[in-house]
Amino acid sequence: MRIKKLQIINFRNYEKLYVDLDPNINIFLGNNAQGKTNLLESIFYFAGGRSNRTFQDRELIRLNQSFFNIAAELETLNGSYHLKIAYTQEGKKKIKINGLEKKSMPKDFKAVIFSPDDLNLAKGSPSGRRDFLDREIGQISSIYSKTLRDYTKILRQRNKVLKLSMDWKKTEEDLSLWDEQFIHYGSLVLKKRLETIQKLSILSRLVYRRLTDNKENLHLNYVSGLEINHDSELEHIKSMFREQLNILKKDELKNRVSLLGPHRDDLKILIDNQPAKNYASQGQQRTCVLALKLSIMEIIKGKWGEYPVLLLDDVFSELDQSRRIFLVQEIKKGIQTFITGTREEEILNNLNVPAKIFLIKQGNVKVL
Repeated sequence: MRIKKLQIINFRNYEKLYVDLDPNINIFLGNNAQGKTNLLESIFYFAGGRSNRTFQDRELIRLNQSFFNIAAELETLNGSYHLKIAYTQEGKKKIKINGLEKKSMPKDFKAVIFSPDDLNLAKGSPSGRRDFLDREIGQISSIYSKTLRDYTKILRQRNKVLKLSMDWKKTEEDLSLWDEQFIHYGSLVLKKRLETIQKLSILSRLVYRRLTDNKENLHLNYVSGLEINHDSELEHIKSMFREQLNILKKDELKNRVSLLGPHRDDLKILIDNQPAKNYASQGQQRTCVLALKLSIMEIIKGKWGEYPVLLLDDVFSELDQSRRIFLVQEIKKGIQTFITGTREEEILNNLNVPAKIFLIKQGNVKVL
């Protein structure tokens, strides 16, 4: 996968931008708050039509403007094409491929981003780990994101019933209208998460051992309100979901919120059988996230036949020398990579490969 040209209008702090990109390594240098992260965010947006930093598209519009446009020349195994995404002042998203309007994003362009915020993955909140899972699984499975959206809509309706109704008997009747759909879509989400975590656990354990010179082990466990694992069949998950939902019904009526489902689950990260959230050092956290990100790239390659674009947002300064070397070796596999940073020598001294270098200053980009 490659992105050959990029055009931005009214996106974050960019008024207008047009750049030709290198098929291998692109480095964006500049001081903080100049637009480096925003540029990577625009590239990530092409991989599914959503930001990695916000769920609200209107937050991406440049200050005092009413719309944004981003466009790119993309190259995948399916060929090259022009993709344009416009967010209008009416709050609608319009997608065009080679000038023809489409109802959905193309499914063959993928991107994996690694930023300093990801370093909180091990010790951060469960919601952050759920977001990580959902974002990455959405790139692996073309229908997962839609299933998750359907589940979220039903969850909102179910919570609305629980919150607003004052008659418990009537509330139970109203809930029954939503419960089968809630169980159906929730079970589909759970099944896909469990399958993906099984693959991710195996790959990340291998990468982590290489990064630690075989001295430490990484393991992933999915923590659910149901007694299920990666071998559980869909019908078994549905049965367990339905049974546990009935058990929790009185508590849900009392608390006025849905107490069961993938929206409350967590990804447990273990290092040498100890919870990383409680015991991992800063170095172990960085190693863990690097292993997860590189493993996701391998899973995407296995699914789609080619590596995704890799976006590295100021992470060279966060990694020690051995981890930088390891990361560079991965980049040399032929992965188109976009790297941001404040110090040119910090990046180039580690890369030791040809690269196209850009300078970003207040939303303006020039080639060095």
